[in-house]
Amino acid sequence: MIWLCAGVYAEGPTDDRFLCNVLNRMLPPLAVEVCKGGFYIDDARRISEPRRMRGASREERIAAAIEESWGECTLFVVHSDGEGAPDMVRRERIEPGLARARRARPDLVAAACVPVRETEAWMLADPEAFRRIFETDRHLPLPRDPEAEADPKKALEAALCGLGARMGRGVEEYYAVLGAEVRVDALRRLAAFQQFEEELRTAIAAVASPSVD
Repeated sequence: MIWLCAGVYAEGPTDDRFLCNVLNRMLPPLAVEVCKGGFYIDDARRISEPRRMRGASREERIAAAIEESWGECTLFVVHSDGEGAPDMVRRERIEPGLARARRARPDLVAAACVPVRETEAWMLADPEAFRRIFETDRHLPLPRDPEAEADPKKALEAALCGLGARMGRGVEEYYAVLGAEVRVDALRRLAAFQQFEEELRTAIAAVASPSVD
């Protein structure tokens, strides 16, 4: 029996609310596709570094978070907003942390999650998600290409305000429900999401067929 549980190291304090719910719907069909035998999937969960590491470099914090959750997760997702330069962000903010983690855990299985600008762009990918959440059939002026938005969070806030959303604690209140409602097929029209899904597929394959040294 193959056990899959994704540990999510998110850049911001709330991105995991969206990403974990998206992962919970991505993993089952990918596991059916990739795993040859039976599998069991736990809900994706946020991971973080121990409190003593809070002042350390990002590289050290990523490695510490993975080590802290090693017994609880079988694959790890490390997220960082691309800020318009996703390849550079991947090289500078994700790969060094994974390399450090692999010094202690050579069999680490991980996938990088790097939206072109911000995770909020992915939340704008599916008008139907907003219609379901707010029970409306209104036309929604969402951006045609969310990843091209200079400020996706501002666009998300405008969309929510236009629907009469209550945001006493900010747009972050809607991250979890958007993650639960956004269609994976709608996300697949975004190139950055396609890359993430492919990395996740490869990670699942590695869990299902671990290398033997």
